[in-house]
Amino acid sequence: MTEIRLAQYFDLTDARGIRHRYQNFFVQQSRILAGARFEFAPFRAEGSIANLNGDNGLIRVLFPNLEFAIKLVENGDGNRLSELTLTTQWLNAADAVVRSYEERYVGIGSSYSETTIELRYRTAMDSVGATFPARTLTRSLVGPLPLNAQLVLQ
Repeated sequence: MTEIRLAQYFDLTDARGIRHRYQNFFVQQSRILAGARFEFAPFRAEGSIANLNGDNGLIRVLFPNLEFAIKLVENGDGNRLSELTLTTQWLNAADAVVRSYEERYVGIGSSYSETTIELRYRTAMDSVGATFPARTLTRSLVGPLPLNAQLVLQ
């Protein structure tokens, strides 16, 4: 059986434009991803959801209540409108990347407890709902099209 490990890279641009880069797998090590250095920080991302209505997905990133995490919230105006790129890598037993996935989020708030700092995010791209204004297809918009019963040009 193949052993799979998960490493996550937290790349945050706060409301002041300051970049914060952390990874949560390689303890007391810094790692390079896409030419950028990520220092170790204990954090956990959880709660990605989706539904059929196309609402924004929501996640929360949990940090221990430490000074560097408090600065994330203070510098980010309570984590409002910060920009997060969260990269998840699947690693094999030799810590080689098997698969990688990148998601983008926008900060919507934060909260504190005695032990934890929670940063909340929504997906950066919203889906298009049924009430989105439709455009009429014309030859000037799309050029020559094959016509059948499904497609009618006006």
